[in-house]
Amino acid sequence: MPDIVLNDFTYLDKYKEFVSRKEFWLAVSEQLTKDFNNDFSVKLDESTDLQGDHIAEIFVKELEKQLPSFTPRLSEILYRIDVPEAQVASLKNVPDDLYYRCLAEMIIKRIILKVAIRKSYKSQ
Repeated sequence: MPDIVLNDFTYLDKYKEFVSRKEFWLAVSEQLTKDFNNDFSVKLDESTDLQGDHIAEIFVKELEKQLPSFTPRLSEILYRIDVPEAQVASLKNVPDDLYYRCLAEMIIKRIILKVAIRKSYKSQ
């Protein structure tokens, strides 16, 4: 089993200064769209609760639903996002229903890290 814990968004605690801001989640959405070559997007509207693990769960569910359609070029996308190969390899014997959930959580975790790093350097 991979070293990711499903439905555990405690890693967001490290990014407290960002995850409560709407602009941060819009940047996460933008980065996902860019990394998937504009073939993936999450519709966020004014009524969406753009806070912490609630919004992270929305992204994960949408990724989980759409990832099977990206299978032929998934390795290219994961490379672009910079998900570690060892993490992906750890999913080798995981059933399909869990595979895409784990992969979605790995992707969103990496995108959040990317965006948080970019924002923290930009503010310095």
